[in-house]
Amino acid sequence: MVPCPLPHAAQPGLSRRTLLAALGLGGLQLRTQASPRDMHEPRELRVVTAGEPASQKAVLQALRQRFPLVLADSDPLQLMEAGRTAGAPAAPLTSPLVTIGPVALRRALESGVRAPLVAVFASSQACIRLIGEGPRERIAATAIYADAPPLAQLQLVSHLFERGVITGVLLSESSAYLERPLRQAAAQAGIDLLLEYVAPGRDAVRSLNRLAGAHVLLAVPDSTLYTAETLRSVLESTYRRGLPVIGFSAATVAAGTLAAAYPDIDDVVSDLSDLLDTLGGGSLPEPRYPNYWRVGVNGKVARSLGIAVSDKVLALGSRPPAR
Repeated sequence: MVPCPLPHAAQPGLSRRTLLAALGLGGLQLRTQASPRDMHEPRELRVVTAGEPASQKAVLQALRQRFPLVLADSDPLQLMEAGRTAGAPAAPLTSPLVTIGPVALRRALESGVRAPLVAVFASSQACIRLIGEGPRERIAATAIYADAPPLAQLQLVSHLFERGVITGVLLSESSAYLERPLRQAAAQAGIDLLLEYVAPGRDAVRSLNRLAGAHVLLAVPDSTLYTAETLRSVLESTYRRGLPVIGFSAATVAAGTLAAAYPDIDDVVSDLSDLLDTLGGGSLPEPRYPNYWRVGVNGKVARSLGIAVSDKVLALGSRPPAR
């Protein structure tokens, strides 16, 4: 049974600031092949930040708790020089630079640095586009996407409703790469998928009419579909229809989606540490989804839609091992 429409007065407040934050994803992880490092040797980690490092303060704090020697700068070239002149033992120039967010990834790709790149806190869409469009003559780059795997999101849908539901998804040309993994994940989770493409320039809210048979909407990290304004409009429209929305980050849950599977900062830092522990002189692994993730639920939205959230739903995920 589809939940009754959410009364207008009960709609959660969707401030522009919250909606903007909902679209600025986060999430890390990594894993590779090679010889393990000496566990007693302090590892130097060089991190390319966004132009406003204060916005990434929590991430840098988490990194410094795991890595004793963190050098952070928004200029990749200055960061490489700092890596050679800092008082602490410098890592080889072939060791990777870690980029935080899409702005830092773009800056590193365009800087001409001759070091491998490991991107974190950038969506799969941003990583695929930026790494794919990067200069041909550059050192390899890999990524741990900020969004959880499609299977994680559809497992969340399955456990939330505990019955067969039709899940609607809007895609654009920019997120077409998600169609295959979504269909595979839907088959594995036992969910019927209703997938529609939105033509360039077409309004995402109007495209919801093509998902009239869906019981739940799965929003994907597609910046061409879900801007701050369109996310607000989509949430208002789906509330009126009584259509639950599954988001793609903790911020989208805070903005008014029912729930989301996502990696938090600790998940990302643990995943990154795993990856760096196994990196050696060989090639970098392919960009991938995070290994660790968890579930967030907006209790106010759940109550407004009459959806009971069990402990089993809240326990979903893959947590990093205790260290």
